[in-house]
Amino acid sequence: MSEHPEPGTDPGTEPGTEPGTEAAYFDPFADDDEPEIDLDDLLAGVPEPDSGDRATDPGESATTSATPFDPFAEDGDTGGSGEPGTVIDSTVEDGDLARDVGERSRIEALSTFRRRRGTSRAGATVAGGMVRLPFIPPTEPATAVIDPGPEIAKGTPPPTLATGDIVAGQYEVIGPIAHGGMGWIYLALDHNVSDRWVVLKGMMTTVTHQEKAVAESERAFLADITHPGIVKIFNFIDDPRSAGGFIVMEYVGGPSLRHRRRLQADNTLDVDVAIGYVLSVLPALEYLHSRGVVYNDLKPDNIIITEDQVKLIDLGAVTGIGAYGHIFGTKGFQAPEIARTGPTVASDIFTVGRTLASLVVQLPVTDGVYDPGLPDPDDEPLFRRYLSLYRLLLRATDPDPNVRFSSVRNLGDQLVGVLREVLAIRDGRQFPHQDTRFTAQRSTFGTNHLLFRTDQLLDGIERSVEITAPEVVAALPIPLTDPTDPGAALLSAASLTEPGEIIDTLSGAMNQPGFENSKEIPLTMVRAQLDLGMTAEAEALLRNMDGMTRRDWRHQWLSGVCALLTGDFVGAQEYFNTVLNLLPGEPAPKLALAATDELLLQAQGVNSVGLLDASTRRSALALTHQQGTTFSDDVEAPGWSHLTQDPVALRFHALRLYGLVWSTNSTTVSSGFGMARQLQAEGMVDAAVATLDRVPANSRHHEIARLTTVLMFITDRSELNEQGIRRAAKRLELLPTTEPRIPQLRIAVLSAALDWLRDRQKSGAPLKVGSSQLFDVDFTERGLRGGLERGLRDMARQSPFTLHRFQLVDMANRIRPRTWF
Repeated sequence: MSEHPEPGTDPGTEPGTEPGTEAAYFDPFADDDEPEIDLDDLLAGVPEPDSGDRATDPGESATTSATPFDPFAEDGDTGGSGEPGTVIDSTVEDGDLARDVGERSRIEALSTFRRRRGTSRAGATVAGGMVRLPFIPPTEPATAVIDPGPEIAKGTPPPTLATGDIVAGQYEVIGPIAHGGMGWIYLALDHNVSDRWVVLKGMMTTVTHQEKAVAESERAFLADITHPGIVKIFNFIDDPRSAGGFIVMEYVGGPSLRHRRRLQADNTLDVDVAIGYVLSVLPALEYLHSRGVVYNDLKPDNIIITEDQVKLIDLGAVTGIGAYGHIFGTKGFQAPEIARTGPTVASDIFTVGRTLASLVVQLPVTDGVYDPGLPDPDDEPLFRRYLSLYRLLLRATDPDPNVRFSSVRNLGDQLVGVLREVLAIRDGRQFPHQDTRFTAQRSTFGTNHLLFRTDQLLDGIERSVEITAPEVVAALPIPLTDPTDPGAALLSAASLTEPGEIIDTLSGAMNQPGFENSKEIPLTMVRAQLDLGMTAEAEALLRNMDGMTRRDWRHQWLSGVCALLTGDFVGAQEYFNTVLNLLPGEPAPKLALAATDELLLQAQGVNSVGLLDASTRRSALALTHQQGTTFSDDVEAPGWSHLTQDPVALRFHALRLYGLVWSTNSTTVSSGFGMARQLQAEGMVDAAVATLDRVPANSRHHEIARLTTVLMFITDRSELNEQGIRRAAKRLELLPTTEPRIPQLRIAVLSAALDWLRDRQKSGAPLKVGSSQLFDVDFTERGLRGGLERGLRDMARQSPFTLHRFQLVDMANRIRPRTWF
């Protein structure tokens, strides 16, 4: 840095001295023949010479001028003579040193700027506002210095730099702040840049020519890293005290995620907060991967929280993808295959999974290193509660790098979906689901069966209350087209074409140049064949696809759809379970698995039979955030694998998966009705009714849900009681009179009341009816018979079929009260 000249001297005139640093005025728009402008005159307010071509339009200023401002002057003080343009002469006593107003103003502003460092603000929001991260005040840099004694006592070599040492003539060492894989890390002051705080970290030693070349290339790309979520690189220094030299980095004042975690009572972070921090880090990793490098050493220690920012520090381990040589990382976080494959995107994704796992659960440790693998849900209550989180971590940390997420973005999409489920289960908060892999649900299944069964009163046609595979398939979402696929443009153009025409178009395109490597074209042909009912042809096409396509999750999904349509529910369960493992944050595979489990229960003939004990039922409800339940770590489940034909496990998983989808998104009405069916089968009528009461009022299924709840109170005659009958009647009376099915539901309620009354009479139980009226009839056998007779005769008048009309009249004659005429 150049020294400031003493007041009153003429810098640059003393023999043997260099001229002082000056500011040259530069006007790129000035003409060559314009008079020279004196900068001092301009700042002092002296008018410029008239060039003759200045703007003269009204309201348009000819030049930008400086307005004097003295924050220390009294009101009305003009400074001296008070004439415009007069320089204000103001002094402040400070060790007999006089400062002008401009310097005092700058000092005041700088003091305020530094004093307000770390002023509390609202924390950052992530994941579309689902999580607000806490604001963390930055720490004072000097407090980060540690005593190296304990590390030295463990056998670590002492620091090579001491407090006060000057590195490269500008960095004054304050002290060590940590010890890493490449030696001690130091805090220092950069005297060349306003005493800025920086961090000095040793770099890898280079011996051979190849190692030096690698080090030079790594320096080149480290210097070019510019991302707001990554610590800045300021300089590289060759110094004899570090064989590999030093890297000079930005000092980020704030605790690490590891420090934040250790402050918690159970040494773990809240799941949503931990996911929020990891989601904040992913853009930085994605940036590195897009530049062809990997971070290699992600762990809680290297993630710093400062104010409302989350930053990656310690870039000493960053290398090019596939680079050979020494690869730095941390045991317990580093991918197991890295010595064989070198650093890859997959190896970075492994560290993301391990980092998130270490933040939310207490991983087992041996000799100070995290053990490989993850605890099972049976051993870890958090994984029992958030099974989708467990599945995500399993895939991210799979020993096979080919099974892991293909990119940080794909991981982030699924992590957002998992976060959505966590908030739904824990807090009952719902957030819109962004369709990243599937379309929205195309229609509904299982929403009308119980209600439509009452239409038999009107037309005599018997209807089933069971769901069917074709209606499930017709309702399930379909995979979205991969926009990067070679055939994406062709498929977009043909999206509104009839299935038969699509098959003809795609058959001709499959072997054309440019489309031979498309996965989407054959998969779209399968969907078109399924829409046309060509299930056998679709299965054959799926079987003949190459091995890479067969491993694609869309191939697994379509294989599950084919299995449903052919009645192979066990095979469908396996395919959809594979998709769920690959896409743990998506609701579509959960809905498909729940429906498959229900179809298996129907095939076994136990779909309407209670199968769970009280404890298991409570556990299933707690795992779906059913209202009125609380979560306990002592969750009892018949197993966590979805590959089962055990009726108890099937009911548990169907109830849990339907409930999870419903709790996360109340627009997936099929999941709400599915959950209600499972609850009703278990005899939990109140819970089933409460589930359907949550169907949104703006849904076209709202009225169907209200009508269905009326029937739920009276369907199970073994559990029938007066309270249920009256609740059903009350709900029916509150429905709009324009609803066409009210008459047949009224008959159903009266019939249930009559059956209950007669059963009580047969058993000899005392009859204590609480009210004398049900609807507009007496709550007596005679009154109920009379009400049923009138209802059946009214229904007969509306029946479209003559034979059924006669049957209804016969029923009315049989049910009417006995009379003498």
